[in-house]
Amino acid sequence: MATYKEIYGKGIKNLSSDLSGDAYLGQIWYNTTSNTFKTLLSVAAWSSGTNLPTATKAIRGCGIQTAALAFGGGTPAGPPYAISTSYEYDGTSWTSTPALTAVIQNVGAAGTQTAGLCFGGSNSDGSGINPSVTTTQEYNGASWATSPGTLGTGVKSMAAGGIQTAAFSAGGYQGGPPTEAQYDVTEEYDGSSWAAGGTLPETVKSNSGAGTLTSGLSCGGRVTGPPEFSAATNEYDGTSWAGGGTMNTGRDQLGSAGASENSALAYGGGASGPDVSNLTEAYDGTTWSTTAALATARKTAGSAGIKTAALAFGGYVPPPPETNSVEAYNVVSTVKAITTS
Repeated sequence: MATYKEIYGKGIKNLSSDLSGDAYLGQIWYNTTSNTFKTLLSVAAWSSGTNLPTATKAIRGCGIQTAALAFGGGTPAGPPYAISTSYEYDGTSWTSTPALTAVIQNVGAAGTQTAGLCFGGSNSDGSGINPSVTTTQEYNGASWATSPGTLGTGVKSMAAGGIQTAAFSAGGYQGGPPTEAQYDVTEEYDGSSWAAGGTLPETVKSNSGAGTLTSGLSCGGRVTGPPEFSAATNEYDGTSWAGGGTMNTGRDQLGSAGASENSALAYGGGASGPDVSNLTEAYDGTTWSTTAALATARKTAGSAGIKTAALAFGGYVPPPPETNSVEAYNVVSTVKAITTS
């Protein structure tokens, strides 16, 4: 039988105090002060944050967990059902900012709290006709302004990622009637204009995105099927898309966060039309792994952050249709005593 040292590469040490830091994850030691064998584990969990000022679905966001930007979305009051509200979040409280230049929901989002990007989406004016727009808006930390650069294709509910001067939009759809158009189109933004990018391997709407323009990710979404709810992952290098690992559960309208195609988190969404999910999956560039579940199942939630420190806010949670609930996801190193039980 192999020894612990042969498996892990390190022996069990006698220490008077506990180890800390990711470099020691999985290490076992004997604490001579407490006379206990211990180890350092990585533990993931969602915790409650400060509620949004207004319950909102189809909201979007960017930034990090402690410096996020939330904008747009939909509420029951209307028509129009879309809103132009914008907020900044510091990890503790929400602060209203000047509004978007137009009411909009189901947009693409990229950037940071002080350099945000909002593009596409629809105004849901109550007419039953919901065309997706080509408008792009930029936030500078003080106000929103319409960019002269417009998308080549009006689209909503697409995967998106990147920063204000280097972003991507992938997939999504044009609302009907008379007919709905679903896309495999990718567009790239350079801070002033949009240009065509590589074609997605699938035609998909309500997919989710993460990462950067040159290391981007599209996951989940809704396709013609079967199956209708996609578990596919596609990775983008700034030129072309390639298939990645398959999600454990196909869902659309996911929240997502992540720094690259090799480090992402996807959460919530729905595995059928009326369904909402609390599932969370983490991606390492090859494999999706199930991790801690959201406390509140939701889809069309706003999101921000990275794989180990993400944020979910608002979303569709029937009944009622919208929620103002906010949750923060963190992965922390925790010392655990080793027992025989």
